[in-house]
Amino acid sequence: MDFKLTDKEKLVLWGLVEHPELNDVELSKKLEVKRRTFSAIKTKLKNNGVFSTLIVPDFNMLGCEILTVSYGNFNPGLTFEDRKKDAEKVMGCEEVIYAGTTGREYLLLSMSKNFTDFRKKLNAISIAYVQKNFVENMHDVHFPFEISSPQFFGFSGLIKMLFNLDVECEKKYESKRESVKLTKNEKKALYALVKMPDAKTEEITSKTGIPDHTLFRIKKKLLDEGIIKIIKIPNFAFLGCCELMALIHTEYKLDKRNGFSHTPEDIFRVSSEFESVSLSLFKNYTDYRNYYDQKLEYLRKNDLIDKEPDVLLFSMQNFTQFKGVSFAPLVKKLLEVDAEF
Repeated sequence: MDFKLTDKEKLVLWGLVEHPELNDVELSKKLEVKRRTFSAIKTKLKNNGVFSTLIVPDFNMLGCEILTVSYGNFNPGLTFEDRKKDAEKVMGCEEVIYAGTTGREYLLLSMSKNFTDFRKKLNAISIAYVQKNFVENMHDVHFPFEISSPQFFGFSGLIKMLFNLDVECEKKYESKRESVKLTKNEKKALYALVKMPDAKTEEITSKTGIPDHTLFRIKKKLLDEGIIKIIKIPNFAFLGCCELMALIHTEYKLDKRNGFSHTPEDIFRVSSEFESVSLSLFKNYTDYRNYYDQKLEYLRKNDLIDKEPDVLLFSMQNFTQFKGVSFAPLVKKLLEVDAEF
């Protein structure tokens, strides 16, 4: 059942997603919504699962070299129960940070320290799926951070478009940063923050043993240096305003570069000189078709491609996250944190 929002609730949701770094006082002032009204709406939205909070680490800074996007189609003659044992291996793999499926199509995002690590764990799972005839086709697209640009565009532009809001989305740029060395307390705090993004300072202090003033200083450093960032994700499936998600894998001519700018529908894109993978959300198939036709026209007009992009469509009504966004296990492994919260 769709969750209907009032105009003020739509504005507050947009503000939370556009400015996740602001506290309630700062954001209510920016939106020109009374503080008590803002707090009541935020609590209602949160308690009803309209949005969730994530603290996202910069895995490149923590020592990962490769982002991999895996996608394809499962064999329609087999059920999840047939794949369950092997699916548990995917869910238990720290490198897998997200996995979702409609039952027919699937999408998987993973981070690896290097290609050898990928081959040892994720590739072994892929080979098992192929050998057991679980998949009809399978694609692993690797993006080394050194020569690639992952871009998380966020959801505020899409919310603005879907709800026809008279607001301005700020352009946000992410620059590449070098790997960092962290102290033992910084590693522990980072792991705790990523694992418990909604936790209050007192709870994290209690769990980690790090004094609150030290925790405040560490969190500020991690945010200021771009080691972590806070994001808020709307639950579009719950709101019932997006029916379709499209994964588009584009391979470019070797002497060409991709100049296609992103639109509000785009929530994520990772690209290199040779190829890109994007994820985009659409209100319906017609909106997707218009978007894709414009994109294809641009790519052909500028002589960027030899063949059409590979497209995988996911019905949001049937889409299940069999491993929701999960950063903490990989953070713990990379930083060798000897603690559990």
